[in-house]
Amino acid sequence: MTGLFKKTIITLVCLAGQGLSCYWEALSQDTRGSWAVKTGADRMTIGSFRDSYTSLGFNAFTLEADYQTAGEYGGFQAGYNYPVFGIGLTWNTLSDVKFKSKNGRYSDMVTAYGTISRDLVRTKHLGFGYIIHLGLSYSSGYYDAQTNSANWFFSSPILFYAAGGGHLTWMVSPRLDLEAGIIVKHNSSARLAYPNGGLNYWGGGLSARYRFLSGKPQAGNIFRTPKISPEAYQERWNFELYAGGGVHACAAEWRALVKTVPRNELSTSLLRKWPMASLSADAIYRVSGRFGLGTTVDGFWCSNTERLRWADSVLYEADEVASSKGYSPFSAGIGLVQEVFYKNAALYVQEGIYLYRHMGIRGEHGALYERAGIRYYPPSLDPFFVSVCIKAHKFKADYLDFSIGIRL
Repeated sequence: MTGLFKKTIITLVCLAGQGLSCYWEALSQDTRGSWAVKTGADRMTIGSFRDSYTSLGFNAFTLEADYQTAGEYGGFQAGYNYPVFGIGLTWNTLSDVKFKSKNGRYSDMVTAYGTISRDLVRTKHLGFGYIIHLGLSYSSGYYDAQTNSANWFFSSPILFYAAGGGHLTWMVSPRLDLEAGIIVKHNSSARLAYPNGGLNYWGGGLSARYRFLSGKPQAGNIFRTPKISPEAYQERWNFELYAGGGVHACAAEWRALVKTVPRNELSTSLLRKWPMASLSADAIYRVSGRFGLGTTVDGFWCSNTERLRWADSVLYEADEVASSKGYSPFSAGIGLVQEVFYKNAALYVQEGIYLYRHMGIRGEHGALYERAGIRYYPPSLDPFFVSVCIKAHKFKADYLDFSIGIRL
């Protein structure tokens, strides 16, 4: 029994213990919600770069502690058709995946995540809806120039994880649900390290959920979902100013290093993690309890423009061509933004277009950029808020941005 396997089993047992403690807590409170434990297995398949493997399939085993919401009619719980929130742990048997190259391997991967599951339609015995996961993964089988050079999909032990899919639930009894699901998952280093091809995989399986308190969620669907009470939010314009930053591993720099450094000396430690920063201003109108729409103005700063100039001259072997593109650490853009609210938390999605950007040849990603993440507006710190988001180009990660802001 490997050390990683032992740690996984211990973690699963601890999570099960947490679920039992939730049971006793729920029994001691007068609540219409219910705690539950969910466990299941999926069969997954690598969904991209299929020519890299001789074997594509592996299994995933999951344990979750879930909370089925309940609340007054007209609240956020009712407005989202009483969603389920939870924390989970997944063990992926990625070591079963075989590379065509002998210089490529994965290890088993453990993922901790938060989840929301929402029924779009729920009858007396059946529910159908979607699932979203966000979290972090750990894998010891990452890129190494000498021993694992074919695994360019991720190059750090800690990985960003996101997933989404659908489920069909059969409520067998007041306490027991059986669920079939299909889900698409993604892991990557989020440009905290490079190479960063990212791993996409999908599959489906079966699971069971046991509720510690009897009682099934009431029937409902999105076509008759009640509006969220006006007392729960303010319908108004919100003006927000926020600043953030992160680190970025440069793809152009890595390609230039591969071309200039002997293979026996090549290492990811040669690749610097460059600081990045942003300053943004939003004007968002809260049109309903769930949605806000608006515009944003963004300014960005990166610290590796001179390194980009060097990389371009190496890759194109023409300093004059690289220099003609221009290099500036500052970029600016405007965009459209939407927030999807649940109480004091919001999913933030933005599509932007650059008005000013000069990043050489390899640093140019086109005129469009994206940002997507989560914001939290803690009532105790009003008017301040915090957020974390991925900035991307063509839906490929640029860097992970952590920010703090103020609502004016």
